[in-house]
Amino acid sequence: MTLPRTKHPDAYYFENLGQDFDRFMSSYDVERRIRLIFDQLLHQVPLPENPAVLEIGCGTGKISKRLRQITESLSVNDISPKLTADVAQRLHCVALAGDCANLPAGEETFDLIVSSECIEHTPHPYTALAEMRRVLKKGGWLIITTPNKLWCPVLWAAQLLKIRKFCGIETWTWPLKTKKWLRDAEFENIRFSGCHLWPWQIPLSKRILPCFDRYGEVLYPVMINYGVRAQKKK
Repeated sequence: MTLPRTKHPDAYYFENLGQDFDRFMSSYDVERRIRLIFDQLLHQVPLPENPAVLEIGCGTGKISKRLRQITESLSVNDISPKLTADVAQRLHCVALAGDCANLPAGEETFDLIVSSECIEHTPHPYTALAEMRRVLKKGGWLIITTPNKLWCPVLWAAQLLKIRKFCGIETWTWPLKTKKWLRDAEFENIRFSGCHLWPWQIPLSKRILPCFDRYGEVLYPVMINYGVRAQKKK
């Protein structure tokens, strides 16, 4: 495992958060995003045997653990060297710590890249996506989940009322703009879905929202989180 010699300034925030990462994150939200990724977006994707897989924004490794089940060639990335190293050591995979807009990997290295709730924590999400495209093999698959900019007013209200504890970068995107970017970047077989039709923090919502998540392919333009799967043209 190799770590960068210098640490990105934002890494300190995520490392400090990482000490209490699992409590900070909602287990319900993580579980719904895992279902979105593995049951919908990754379902029936034709991957080679033992694909080279990269997870970007691994955090404490909840999604990494699931990805490890489908490959022996897993690499994990986070802007925090400590979080990256911890996950890599626990799952016996490769650590690639660093900024997702400047990945420490060569061109056309991976068959599959998965990134959940990461690009919105960069100043320029589409620069991060362009970097993912660079390290993705031709014919490889990209899967991301990220918040829908439609819900930014709720984010702003939560920050104003000091309900939302996260204090890092928030750069949310529009699903349709992301679709256009993917097409312009020569991706094909683009498929969208989503989760959370309204804030799951509202009482009783956790019992009801999964029913709407089943229709994420239709409802994603108005859902809080959208996910997309796309294949880089050969």
